Amino acid sequence: MSNPLLRFEDGKVSIGGKDVLASSASLSLAPSLNVERVYGDYDPSIVGARTEFVNFAPTQNLKGQLDISFYISADTFSINGNPNTIDRMFDIADGMSEAPIHNNVVGRYSFDNMYLNSFGFNMKPFGIIQANATYDIYGSVSRVIDRRFQKSEVDFAHGLKSFGNIVASAGGQEQFEIAGLKYNIIVGRKVYNHIRGNEHTSLNTTPHGAVPARVTVENIEKEITLEANEFVDNLNAYGDQQYGNSPQSLNNTKIEAFLLSLQGERIARFSVSGKIQSESMRIQEGQHAMGSITVKEIIK
Repeated sequence: MSNPLLRFEDGKVSIGGKDVLASSASLSLAPSLNVERVYGDYDPSIVGARTEFVNFAPTQNLKGQLDISFYISADTFSINGNPNTIDRMFDIADGMSEAPIHNNVVGRYSFDNMYLNSFGFNMKPFGIIQANATYDIYGSVSRVIDRRFQKSEVDFAHGLKSFGNIVASAGGQEQFEIAGLKYNIIVGRKVYNHIRGNEHTSLNTTPHGAVPARVTVENIEKEITLEANEFVDNLNAYGDQQYGNSPQSLNNTKIEAFLLSLQGERIARFSVSGKIQSESMRIQEGQHAMGSITVKEIIK
């Protein structure tokens, strides 16, 4: 007799048909329902009109969400065994892919029509890098046969020697000693529906129901927050490092870093070129002085 309870070690998580080394995954699904009531005659026992008919009507597509934490490995970014960039992985240069992600599995359940909302990770020297991602899901999920993740060898990415250089906006090279880095991509989307795609009666007789006709990308932002021994001096109101007499034609602050495997091979590159959103410095007894710099780039 099979055990109805699924242990974490006996399940697996796949995104787009590709297994990920997940540490946790949360899958949720909920319809959006509006209550419609029809009232009848006055009823003295409830001191009001009695409800004769109640109907729950959907107000939009069935929508779910996947929140996942996973460990970055060389396989995460490789394409046909070759190193990749995070920008290319998420089609940043092309304004993000508007095509849904299919063939997804979490534990015993599979689903399609999934779209990326955010992706980010924290990097610390000598530490294995754990990433977090959030996705929107449209349509329902289906039960599948239990599938176990199997991999004989995993080459994790980590933060040792994974940092590149930082160039402040005025073009000066600063000797930053980076103690930590946080990277994040946020995608804003808009859902489009039309009657033709939702009017067929068969939609009401299948669990998946209606899905959006199109999910477009409205905006994309990249953001990096650094912890370092310094922060940028002479910061002006435009988010630039001000050395000249004019705020015009100042270069963006550029940060470029790399992910390395435990064997020292470069497996991914990521960068940001934008304006400084905030910076801070703290110093405490028994501790080194530590600064924090946040740089944001608008992709779309």
